[in-house]
Amino acid sequence: MNVLTRGVRGAIRSPLRSGAIVIMLAISIGLIIAMLTAKAGVETKISEVKANAATGITIRPAGVMGFAGGGDPLTADQVSKVEKTAHVTSTISSLSDQLGTDDTNLTPSLELGKIGERIQRFEARGDSAPAGPVMISGDSASGSLPTPRTTVTGTTDPNSIATNGGKLTITSGSTIDGKGDALEALLGTDLATKNNLKPGSTFTAYGKTFSVKGIFKTDNRFQDSGLIVPLATLQTATDQAGAVTQLAITADSSDNVASVVSSLKSSLGDKVDITSDQERAESSVASLSGISSLAMTGVVGATIASAVIVLLTMTMIVRERRREIGVIKAIGGTNVKVITQFVTEALTLTVIGGIIGLALGIAVSGSITQGLVESQSNQPATISSGGGPRGGGLSRAIMGGQEGLRAVTSSVTPATIATGIGLTLLIAIIGSALPAWLIARIRPAEVLRTE
Repeated sequence: MNVLTRGVRGAIRSPLRSGAIVIMLAISIGLIIAMLTAKAGVETKISEVKANAATGITIRPAGVMGFAGGGDPLTADQVSKVEKTAHVTSTISSLSDQLGTDDTNLTPSLELGKIGERIQRFEARGDSAPAGPVMISGDSASGSLPTPRTTVTGTTDPNSIATNGGKLTITSGSTIDGKGDALEALLGTDLATKNNLKPGSTFTAYGKTFSVKGIFKTDNRFQDSGLIVPLATLQTATDQAGAVTQLAITADSSDNVASVVSSLKSSLGDKVDITSDQERAESSVASLSGISSLAMTGVVGATIASAVIVLLTMTMIVRERRREIGVIKAIGGTNVKVITQFVTEALTLTVIGGIIGLALGIAVSGSITQGLVESQSNQPATISSGGGPRGGGLSRAIMGGQEGLRAVTSSVTPATIATGIGLTLLIAIIGSALPAWLIARIRPAEVLRTE
């Protein structure tokens, strides 16, 4: 019988003890696999967050927020500078305007209410400032009441107003080419219903006839009461060649957001307001990094625990079988052969535990990953829209943060399995080191004499 065979048989010599050892090893190795899986999933999410989430930067004319404030729109030259800035991967340009009753035959679908009447009260009076108490509703109002307007947005990407951070929901018809210049539009569901319009219908605006290409829905009353047209179309219709009232850009990584903002402020000066979501990006990555560190700590702890289990087990076995070792040496067995036998025994127990642990790790990796994520995502997320009058522009570019953190997924990959196998072998080697040293110190004559 060779040493390898004796080692394997020695591992199952005491089924009860071997079974207990295998179970302990399986739990430890299963935890290693689960933690490695969680760490891999989190590292993947960190890369995704840095590349896609919280990398949004919004640029507006200085002093302008929606239709409030005042200032000059961004120019084509300024937009060109932004597009050429290092680490800027994409830009979405938009121009916002409002259609009054003299501009279009569309009937506004959004009622002003007291808020809207209050905002537009100066226009209703024809004054630049209030001259005294103003009634904003009722028959005794001073002057005619303000009239609702229809918001129109020209954009190079209609999906930029999607409220779910993804693709704009088109309920009927098809979307428009935001980079074209056709006289076509997307209408919000509320506006389309109010005017009995559907894909293929036409309406007039700015003295031109537009065709309805599609109907969209965002579940946001303000957005669903407006319309979207290609940017160039609105620029031409309003005689604002190259004008842009909001520029939503995306950096290639959240790590580069600060440098991009610095470069933009240097090249554009104080004529623009620049906002970013860098702080939330750092918070999200920090939370994910915390999970990764915790998972790595679990891997190290479980590896040490497994090695200690093997070490104590083999030390006990060597002490129990000193006579057997002495006899083997006495009949010509070398230290190498004896050590190989006991290392094989340790490896057999570890491999059996590793196989069971691998299955256990695969089964619980998802739950453990989710538990780690939830422990780091209890704080509510603060998401700044930055979308101007229609919202959503920046929110689409910065989707991520706590929502993205909760979306961490785990799957056992070949790399994880390979790492787990490597750690299993390492556990067996470390656990056999001291027993091997003890075996080498056993002298046959002394053992047999004491027996």
